[in-house]
Amino acid sequence: MTQTELNFNLPSPAELFPTDRNSQDKRLYERLLIGGMTNYEMRDALRLLSYTRRISDLREKLKSYGWTVNKYWLGNGIFIYKLEQIKQEAA
Repeated sequence: MTQTELNFNLPSPAELFPTDRNSQDKRLYERLLIGGMTNYEMRDALRLLSYTRRISDLREKLKSYGWTVNKYWLGNGIFIYKLEQIKQEAA
């Protein structure tokens, strides 16, 4: 897996989770900073049983920074989640 672009305006894990040392939200965010992750990887690699709740929490925290977690369907019940900037609508 390779990182295709550097995003210097994403908040650091310490900035987003100042009091959480090893929360599930923080672990998921740190992993998503590396690149996209499927729902199966979240379940098997990170051992997140309620990954949809974790994604929802991350979306809420990232909103004020202009970022979100988007979901894309790959087929056969598999989705990939990626950190992406919120697109500004033209006025």
